[in-house]
Amino acid sequence: MNKKLILFLIILIFFIFACVPASPSFVEQDGAIATTEISKENVSVPTVPPLQTNLYSLESLRDESYGLGTFNVEYAWERQKEFVRYKVNYVSDGLTIHGFVNIPGGKGPFPVVIALHGFVSPDEYETLDYSTRYADSIARKGYIVLHPNLRNFPPSDSAPRSKDYYSGYVIDVMNMLAYVRTLAEQPGIFENADLTRLGVWGHSMGGGMALRLTGLIDDIQAAVIYAGVSQRYTNASTGINIFDYEASNAAYSVHHGTSDSTISVEWSRLLCLQLRDAGKKVTCFYYEDQPHTFYKSGDADALFIDRTIEFFDSELKFE
Repeated sequence: MNKKLILFLIILIFFIFACVPASPSFVEQDGAIATTEISKENVSVPTVPPLQTNLYSLESLRDESYGLGTFNVEYAWERQKEFVRYKVNYVSDGLTIHGFVNIPGGKGPFPVVIALHGFVSPDEYETLDYSTRYADSIARKGYIVLHPNLRNFPPSDSAPRSKDYYSGYVIDVMNMLAYVRTLAEQPGIFENADLTRLGVWGHSMGGGMALRLTGLIDDIQAAVIYAGVSQRYTNASTGINIFDYEASNAAYSVHHGTSDSTISVEWSRLLCLQLRDAGKKVTCFYYEDQPHTFYKSGDADALFIDRTIEFFDSELKFE
């Protein structure tokens, strides 16, 4: 090979290697690979839009308008010695929601308690289901009791199911309460309703709803949480405000059976700690060897009802 060709090849190889850039991403540091620092001024960083307020957060629920449809008292369903039960329906979120209202006898004014049932298969649910026993017991002691069926529980209309942290049910309660606030100023079944003395009672799923409502409704002064769904959804796990115990004005009475195989009693034990940490007045009762509901348990159920009435009396009835 002549000298000119060799020289040409040497020059060509030199230029090939001189034009290959060093890796911009990694450098060797004492035998380890490390990323090089890249100046932000030289990099185009995309702008991330702020998160939208979640439709199911307490903030969004507070901003909604309620009671803009119609509320109908269908008929007097049952007359007992201490109260009259009325069948009602009303519009909520474009749905027709059914339920009943218990109105005690006498002149009043009467405190108001919202009673919220737990989950029952829609194929089996009836308006006068197991929670009627508790609503009636409260009404007999001089309370107006509002008992909505809620959406998806017959004969109420159904809506597509979604993971909304019970917000659809909460909206149904907020609408019912808004109608009652308006009707409390007029002649009719609610003319003796005293909404400055407001309580809520909730079992299981209804207990979870009740806990949400105490952070939404400033007028709620007393909340009975019976084997409530209190830890399935949390502010930490969802990233939104599901509960706001700090904002609540309520005192709490928490009840749970130690043999509950549906909702762990540990959820209520934790709830009691959370409420105490928030500086709330709370009493907690645990019923040995009792299941998720006590209504077939005789003495335990009677004791639970007595404690419920005693609690509401202490928080909602005053001289």
